[in-house]
Amino acid sequence: MSDNSTIEFIDQGSKRNDYNGEISKLPYIFKDSVKIYKKIDPKKLKFGSKIDSTNSERVDLYSVKQIINPEKILLNNDLMIKLIGIRTKKEMFDKAMDFLQTKLKNQKVFIKFDNSKYDSENNLLCYLYLQNKTFINAHLIKAGFVDVDDNFDYKYKLKFLNLTQ
Repeated sequence: MSDNSTIEFIDQGSKRNDYNGEISKLPYIFKDSVKIYKKIDPKKLKFGSKIDSTNSERVDLYSVKQIINPEKILLNNDLMIKLIGIRTKKEMFDKAMDFLQTKLKNQKVFIKFDNSKYDSENNLLCYLYLQNKTFINAHLIKAGFVDVDDNFDYKYKLKFLNLTQ
């Protein structure tokens, strides 16, 4: 460099950007109507063809955080599930709750899905199993604590109806 050269450093300072304000001034703001549901990996929901070749034998185990009623259970990942094929009997409500408390206390569970993922009230529909593959939905019906929900078709509907006879 020659002796006449000067180097000048200019400090721009920090500018406070109001991004929300700037976005609100835009002529169109995209709002996605479909909520992203990250609690369950969509690859594990098998509704037909298998796109990838991953082994689906691996099962995610959950623990039960809270039993809301014999139909609805809150899992440890804050996922609210509704048991498929179950309709609460008012007169057996307490016995069904006790049964679930005893069976699910300190147990790991896994869930399986049917063809319909959600019901009309946007509840996640599933079959609940203990880690040792005890089918909780079927046990509730067989013990007579709940009625079979026959409002819609599902995989084990005939099995559940046969358990009541």
